[in-house]
Amino acid sequence: MTTAGAPQDDGGHGVRIGRVAGIPVFLAPSWFVIAVVIVAVVSGPVLSTRPAYGIGLGVAQALLLLVSVLVHEGAHALTARAFGMPVIRIVATLWGGHTSFEPGRSTPGRMAVVAAAGPAANAVLAGIGFALLPAVDPAFGSDVVAHLLEGLVIINGSLAVLNILPGMPLDGGQVVECLVWKVTGDRNRGAVVAGWCGRVVAALVVLWFLGRPLLRGESLGLSSLWVLVIGSVLWSGATESIRRGQALSLIGRFRVADVMERAVPMPPGTPVAVALSQPDAVVTVDEHGVPCLVFPSARDGRPEGIDPQAPLLSAVSRIPAENVVEVPPDADLMAVVAAMQATSFPTVVVTSQGRPYGIAHSRLVNEVLSRN
Repeated sequence: MTTAGAPQDDGGHGVRIGRVAGIPVFLAPSWFVIAVVIVAVVSGPVLSTRPAYGIGLGVAQALLLLVSVLVHEGAHALTARAFGMPVIRIVATLWGGHTSFEPGRSTPGRMAVVAAAGPAANAVLAGIGFALLPAVDPAFGSDVVAHLLEGLVIINGSLAVLNILPGMPLDGGQVVECLVWKVTGDRNRGAVVAGWCGRVVAALVVLWFLGRPLLRGESLGLSSLWVLVIGSVLWSGATESIRRGQALSLIGRFRVADVMERAVPMPPGTPVAVALSQPDAVVTVDEHGVPCLVFPSARDGRPEGIDPQAPLLSAVSRIPAENVVEVPPDADLMAVVAAMQATSFPTVVVTSQGRPYGIAHSRLVNEVLSRN
């Protein structure tokens, strides 16, 4: 699974276990849950007679799954990097993993190739394991090697088939999004279509693995719980894709000028009295020359009890430097909203050729969206 446009923050992703081509790789805490489940399932049949063998084989299968997931995500990452997209991180999780990267000015074709690279890598691994099975088992006379190769084939074959299904949040769903994007020129519409396809895939998975046995009069085991959980995850991911596409489509209808108030740039040593004489917000620079210090407008309420002769620098509020966005007033809201989401800070200073001309607020974004 790939995640485009994630913020560059390495905190909160789990245990860093290394790097792949310079890309940090993390194990999320949830991964250890699936590792324990695999060890329990694999060792269960022989735990009473050969406990060491069963646990060892279970641990080996869990590590094999981890390697397969990292190969999958590594293929996403290296393909994205080959297209010039900066890759932020790879994270192995309970449900597989995800690769975060900055897509920049990408194209539908490139994004589709990045999405397809993961399942393709798993298909190659499954093919290698399948080709080695006849030769390795007789040669070594050991069922351990055979079991591991069978696990390699099953794990990677399953990852390849599942991920190429045409619906979000799977890689195949991202390919669908890119196809619709290519045909219509609207990526947001692609996200909505891929989301609906994902809902269909989720429903079909549940019907195939639960509905079909029930129609045959068969009883359901504990595995049915996993089917329901997987179906729920797929449905939730598909729904999120639909909501994201619809929200971004709505955001794309508005311009930066619709969600900003005018701002006046002033030197940091300007007396507060001068700033108070302005009805608009005032922006000044910090010690690094970044225009991220804001003195609010009269409409937003100004601080009281400040010496009018004090320098403006003593009365301003600092916003994150990432929330200073170079964008013209007639541009859409994507860059502004992305900055707000990345930092969770509701205010963005918008600049033109490095000079601030306005301040965008999340409340104004919400107001224009709520009217439509």
